[in-house]
This record gives sequence, C-alpha cells and structure tokens, in this order.
Amino acid sequence: MSSWFIVHELAAGRAYGKNYRRMKLIIIIIFVLSVVSVRGQQLTAETRAVLEQMEQLQLRGQRAEALALLKQAGAKAHAAADLAYLYAAQSNGYAAMDSLLQAKRMADLSMEYAEKSKQNASLAVAYRAQAYLSNSMNMPDAVVKDALSGLKYSEKSSDLTTRYQLYYLLYGAYSKWEDGEKMEKYIRNCKQIALEAANINLQVNSNNGISSMFLARYAKTKAKPLLDSSLHYLNASFALLKQYPDQLSDNTFVITCINLANYYLEYAPGDLAARQRQAYAYLGMAEGKLNSKGASSEKWMNVYGIKSGFARKRGDLRLAEQYLLQGLGQLMQAPGDYFKLEYTVNKELAVLSLQKKDPQLAYTYQQRAEELLKKSFNEQQLFNAQKLEVHYETAKKDAELQQLKERESFRRRQNYLYGGMAIALLFGLVFMFVSYHFRLRYSMEREQKLTREKEDAAQQARMQLQLEKEEQARLLAEQELLQLRRQQLEKEALANSLIIERRNDTLKQIQDTLKSGETADVQKLIKEELLMQAGFEDIKLQLQELHPDFFNRLHERAVQKLTALDMKYCTYIHLKMGVKEMAQVLHVEPQSVRMFKYRLKQKFGLGKEVDLEDFLTAITKK
Repeated sequence: MSSWFIVHELAAGRAYGKNYRRMKLIIIIIFVLSVVSVRGQQLTAETRAVLEQMEQLQLRGQRAEALALLKQAGAKAHAAADLAYLYAAQSNGYAAMDSLLQAKRMADLSMEYAEKSKQNASLAVAYRAQAYLSNSMNMPDAVVKDALSGLKYSEKSSDLTTRYQLYYLLYGAYSKWEDGEKMEKYIRNCKQIALEAANINLQVNSNNGISSMFLARYAKTKAKPLLDSSLHYLNASFALLKQYPDQLSDNTFVITCINLANYYLEYAPGDLAARQRQAYAYLGMAEGKLNSKGASSEKWMNVYGIKSGFARKRGDLRLAEQYLLQGLGQLMQAPGDYFKLEYTVNKELAVLSLQKKDPQLAYTYQQRAEELLKKSFNEQQLFNAQKLEVHYETAKKDAELQQLKERESFRRRQNYLYGGMAIALLFGLVFMFVSYHFRLRYSMEREQKLTREKEDAAQQARMQLQLEKEEQARLLAEQELLQLRRQQLEKEALANSLIIERRNDTLKQIQDTLKSGETADVQKLIKEELLMQAGFEDIKLQLQELHPDFFNRLHERAVQKLTALDMKYCTYIHLKMGVKEMAQVLHVEPQSVRMFKYRLKQKFGLGKEVDLEDFLTAITKK
C-alpha cells in the first residue's frame, strides 16, 4: 500500500508518497519563498511590490500570470540588484514549469546582473537560482556546488530566507544520496535560521523536514524511537499551526495536517476506528483550506488517498475505490499535467478491482494506466531533450569564456611587447642624442628589430588562422554529436513504440478472449507472451541500430501505398526473423506470413528473382 505522507513542504508539487520522484523535492516552495527574501534588501519599491504580487499569484497556482508580471517588471527595471532578483524569480518559475532552457538563460542573466551590483544578497540569490535549476535537472553535485557558493555570500548579508533556502537545497541533495549525517546537519541549520528569523512558516516547514528524516531512518531500521521522534516534530508543527494560524501559508497548513493523518493511517498503534477519527479530524482541517483555494489543489489526492487507505483496512474495497476516484476527479481539475500520479492511481484502482473480482474493470484501469505511462514517457523524453540543450548551452558558454580569457591573455602579452618596444626606441633616441658614434649601430639594430616584428606579425597571423580553423572544427564536431544524439533518441522511441504496440495487441487478444468466455485460452496467451518477451528485448536492441531513414526509404521505393502493417512486416523481415517467428509475434498462420511477403514484393514492384530480405538490407546501405 502506498504511503500518503508528504515528506515536507518542499515536496508539495506532485507528491504521491513513495512513488514521488526526488528530483521534484525543491520545485514549488523555493519559488514561493523567493519573494520573502526581498524584505530588507536594497531594492526599489516597485520591484518589491512586483515580487510580493508574484508571490500571491504563485500561491493561487497562476504561474503563467506570475511569469508575465516578472517579464513586464524586468523590462522596466534598471538597477542591477533589481534585475538580479527578477531574473532569479523568473528562472525559478520556468524551472517549476520544466522549461529548463529558458530557466538556464534567466539564471545566467541573474548572475550577470548580480555581479554588476556587487551586492552579497544579489549574488546569493543568483547562486540559489542556479542551484534550484540543477535540482530540477536532478544534478545533486551541481546543487551542492552552487548552494555552497551562494552560502558564502548569504552569510555576509542579512538575508536569512535565502540562506534557509540554500540549506534546504543542500538537505534535498544529500537526501538523494541518503547521507543521513549531512541531511541532519543541513535540516538542523534550517531550523536554527527559522528560529532566528522568527518565521513561523519556515519553522513548521523545517519541523516537517526533520520529521521526514526520522521517518526515512525508521523505514530502514524499524527502530520505534525514530518513529516517535518523527511524530514529535509533526506535533510541534501542529502546535505552531494552532498558535499562529495567520502566519502560515495554506500549503504548509495542509501538508502538516496530511502528514499527521497519514501517521495515524500507517504507523499509529491502537484501535482502527479511533485512529480514523483522529486522522479525519486533521483531514477536515486540510479540506477547509483546499476548499478555500488557498493551497495547491493536487493535494486533494493525498486527502482521498488516506481515506481510501482506511477503507481498505476496514475491508470496504468499494468505498476505497470511490475515494480514489474522487481524488482523481479533483486532480483532473487541477492546472498542469500529472501523468505519473494519474498512472499510479489507476494502478491502485486496477488492484482494487482485482480484489473485488472484477477483471473487466481492472483491465479498463490497467489500459488507462498504460496510456498514462506512454504520456509520461513522452514527457520524460521532452524533459531529457531540454537537459541536453542546457548542457550544450553551458558547454558553449564555458568554451566562449575560455576563448575570451585566452584572447585577453594574448592582448596582455601583446601590450607588454609593444611597451617594451616603445621603451627600447626611447632609449635608442636618447642614445642617439648622446653619441653620434653609435647612430649607425642603432640603425642596424632597428632594422633587425623591424625584421623580428614582421616575423612576429606573420606568426601571429598564422596563430589566429589556426585558432579559427580549430574553432570551426570544434563547432562541426558539436553539431555531429547533437545529430547523433537526436538519431539515438528517435531509434529508442521507435523501439519502445513497437514493443508497446506488441503488448497492446496481446492485451486486446486477452480482452477478446475474456469477452468470448474462453478463459482457458488466456493462460495460453500469457505463456506465449512470456516466451516472446526475451526475444522482444533482442528485437528492441536491433531496432535501435536501424538506419534513421529506413522507413522514409521504404515509402520512396514503394510503387503502392504502404500501410502500418506493411511497415511492421518490413521491420521484422529486415531483422531476419523467420516465418514461424513472425507468425508467433503477429498471432497468424505461417501461410499468412508467406502470402503477405508475396504482396509486399508486389507493392515494391519486385520480380520473382529478387529476394525481399536482400532488397530491404540494400535500402539501409544507401
């Protein structure tokens, strides 16, 4: 059973218990808290107002409107410190929306203006934006590097909130490595800063983080004192929540209540009914905030997930299913895409349907889960492509900086050379005035120096030409590398698409068999699928080696229009699969395969003497 515990407020974006991906841990809360850090800094009143207005829009889930507001303010701002803050906030917003390349550009601009401002607070915010982007890209090494750099400047300023965020980023990075010692160090630092800043929201957030740390240790060791420590910090958060309700964000309020309710579902001892009453009391408070639209609406899934968990513990599977469907309905109304979360919920619904002995409904949920898994895969592919672009832009910028440094060094040496020449000429003139006897000797030395200067100039021209050639070669190599990466992604997508289509065909046959009532054939189909699974892994590897223009060339050579089934047969024949193998894969008779190969030769206009397999092999060699 999945846990509905939201680790802490940093996980508020798309949390779904243990299935939540760690690379999203820092996505939402840092974007919201980035506004609080402007108080006490050297910013104009206009910029302060814009950032505070952006905070309200972000809390209401209006990310696009928040970014539009920041862009408009950035176009009007002139002070370097203001621009550093505005661009850092834009970078965080784009990262929260998975627009990594745009987030990278905004982070670079923030760093550029922070360096111009020469203010420690601005530099800390710029490094925080870079660490935030690295966290979004699941690069904990870069997170640690940028966060530590930002702390050097943050410790020299009075900006406690930015320092808190940098420590939380470090805590998130070391949690991915499961380094318990460093995790505790940085989350304790967060707690200390929250107390020093007298910020109730940050205190509750850090208490939730410490609670999740103890819960993670309990999951490994099953030591009850760790579970008691986790509950202690949750109760401390709730006490602050009751004492200072007006000083907490609605998200922090909802997350604390959900974590407490989940504790009574998963870990609390005692009577189930009493545990449920206590949990439902916390859930009621969370629902009040969610109904007022003060917290992000996807947390409805956590609320209904806990209710479903209690229903399952009572054995009421139908009610458990209804709660999950209610949560799914709330999730569908929330802005944004949550394919992974929807996939997990549909898998849970499929399991519940099987437990209710309703295989038809279980199949429907499973089919929906497969569709969501495919969407999630496509979303991940786009995300990976953005990561490649960010890496390329970073490498390109680093190369440009290195080239600028080399040119500056060359100019410096050149200036030294010209300065030396000027001094030598000056001494020569003085020497000429002192003694006529040495004028002739000076003239000869001057001619020699001019000759050396010409040689140096020629040498410099050759060096410049060589540098330009090397730069052109490097750019060409980078273009070829990007082309190879793009082709590899296309091959992988083709391979996965073919395997998914194969599995969908198998699922369709199982559905038809279930409808016909011949359940004995289902076991046969499952066994055939298991036997073919290993072979399909080999086919996947071979498909990834196909020429990227394979299918385009098939269409060019065909004299008749090719169908999707024609393309599939061509792929299997090219991979040198026998008639029996193709018959097994396609669930047809061997004679049907032979007849289809004959019709393919007609569609390509091939004579009887031409072998279809040789023809397809020759296409990829062109």
